[in-house]
Amino acid sequence: MAKWFGRSKSRGNDKAGDAAESEHLEPLGVSDDLRLAYGRTGDPKLLRGSIQAAELAVEVYPVTDFRHAAALSSLCMLHRLSWERDHGTADLVKAIDYGRQAVDKSPPGDPELSRHMSSLATALQEAYDRTEDEESIDEAIALYRGCLDLMPTGGSAERAEQRVGQVSNLANSLLRKGRKSRDSDILNEAVQHARAALRDTPDDHPMHAVRLVNLGGVLLGLVQTGRPEHIGEAEEMYARGLREFPAGHPVRPGMEQTLTMIKGLRSQFGI
Repeated sequence: MAKWFGRSKSRGNDKAGDAAESEHLEPLGVSDDLRLAYGRTGDPKLLRGSIQAAELAVEVYPVTDFRHAAALSSLCMLHRLSWERDHGTADLVKAIDYGRQAVDKSPPGDPELSRHMSSLATALQEAYDRTEDEESIDEAIALYRGCLDLMPTGGSAERAEQRVGQVSNLANSLLRKGRKSRDSDILNEAVQHARAALRDTPDDHPMHAVRLVNLGGVLLGLVQTGRPEHIGEAEEMYARGLREFPAGHPVRPGMEQTLTMIKGLRSQFGI
């Protein structure tokens, strides 16, 4: 799934506090800076500091200010990052709660609503991975679809890249539901979105290897539901992804295991 370590656009909506922001006193800006530093270093103290600054931002900005919802959405993302780090259930519960608040309190015309919806959807997908609660993945799918409905299809390269990321996220959530239910229609839709995301991702893009593997995973899901004709392409996607991930990358062992499993399936199907 896509992870966002970029700067919050809502910082640009600060009309009264430019001087404070330039001095790094604006709380949402401080939270963003600390989160970016955490993304570079992995230092948990920076993550805790980012959470504290976002909590202050929720108190500082009124509900009518776009930055109030942005701060809530930041807390959703930050607690999800904390969950990914320490696997504390309380963090995942908080992430979902803050994500719901961000979507519910987003003012009319909020340009960041799609980002808030995506952040909540990602937290719900994490919850599904832990509990296999069908309502969580259904809500995540609906939110990702809603993101795409809100996002324009044209515009700048940055907007186009953000849209591709949401297409990939939708494919991943559909894969989870289809793999569990063994529903080939859901998996077929997941393949369509995964293909589209890979097609629109340049070969030299940092996410290209991830999207190769995403497509491979969906195709493998079809193989496992009795569609062995997809095994060759699934194997190709994993092999290409493995070549693109650098030596020592933590995902490589899992991909190598998947390729070994695919060879076993080939033997099982006599292909």
